[in-house]
Amino acid sequence: MNETTPGTGLEKDVKEGETKSRRDFASDDDLTLEEMTPWGLPWKAISVTLVVLILIAGAIQIVGLASNRINRLSQESVRTHGKEPGNFRPMGGVVPRLSASLPVVKEANGTFGKDLKATAQIVVVTHGITPPIGYVYVPPGPFVMGSEDPFANFDEKPIHKVFLPGYFIKKTLVTNKEYKRFIDSNHYIAPPGWKNRSYPVSKGDHPVTFVSYDNAVDYAHWEGSRLCTEEEWEKAARGSDSRLWPWGNAWDPRRANANYTVGDTTPVTRYPAGISPYGLYDMAGNVFEWTGSSYAPYPGNTANKARFLAYKVDATGTLEQVKGRVYKVLRGGSWKSDQYSARTSARNPTWPNYASDFFGFRTCRDVVK
Repeated sequence: MNETTPGTGLEKDVKEGETKSRRDFASDDDLTLEEMTPWGLPWKAISVTLVVLILIAGAIQIVGLASNRINRLSQESVRTHGKEPGNFRPMGGVVPRLSASLPVVKEANGTFGKDLKATAQIVVVTHGITPPIGYVYVPPGPFVMGSEDPFANFDEKPIHKVFLPGYFIKKTLVTNKEYKRFIDSNHYIAPPGWKNRSYPVSKGDHPVTFVSYDNAVDYAHWEGSRLCTEEEWEKAARGSDSRLWPWGNAWDPRRANANYTVGDTTPVTRYPAGISPYGLYDMAGNVFEWTGSSYAPYPGNTANKARFLAYKVDATGTLEQVKGRVYKVLRGGSWKSDQYSARTSARNPTWPNYASDFFGFRTCRDVVK
């Protein structure tokens, strides 16, 4: 008979198998006493974790330093005409919400608060010429165009004298309310962002945005006006003394909607303390303004002429000239712009079919005697 008795080899094999199985199970899920020694710990995983923690701490430190630098630069970014460039503030950085977000109330003595006086106005002799409603008359005469300050762009040079005949220019930017009358009268396409062909209820007196050069030209034609030339725009913005901003040569955030101090467009008469010498609003900030001028060098400009040509970017990131087409010029800066882009001489060349939430326009008219 073949019988298994206690103590045989078969029973021994079974017990050894069970012991081995338990040992394997323990090694998969738990650390044994022997494996808890320093030499048995998973040092590779620990090392990777430490490196990741160090990198995270370093990134936090860098972000903190960058934030402090932007704050410092934004507080120091003030320049005065004729002085060496100061510290630049990166566009879109943190800017103190000074009194630019507060109402500006004109006092009886002609000021707008502490150290905030009204812009001195040029006395205009009209010789019986009556401006259309909403327009002002800029009389014929010369003015100095361009800039050669240390922070002037290549396309603002050289300073040159320009003589202009008299013309009318709109005191304010074209508003949403005005543009709606145009699109309703002509069954014209509404700007992106409008719902049911209407602007947001609270923004009737804000400048219309998301309009291309062609849209602005169409509106002007309907209105019986035209887009202003660069020369007309700049003379109306700075007068005859080559000032940097409509009110003078020192930047003041209380006088214009720029530098993200508000974070959106504002009513077109919101900044009476920032009017130009001819009484125009928002010639610095709020929205960039389309002009009727093509981008070209000023007489005597020595920059490479290729810098004024129109380009497109191909799939590889290479610039390619587009023959037969030109950029159009926007002026005045916007609520997103830094103060240097809002100078009276700064030029912003752009494709005429572009539109943006910080592009708008105003119009001019010829004087017909």
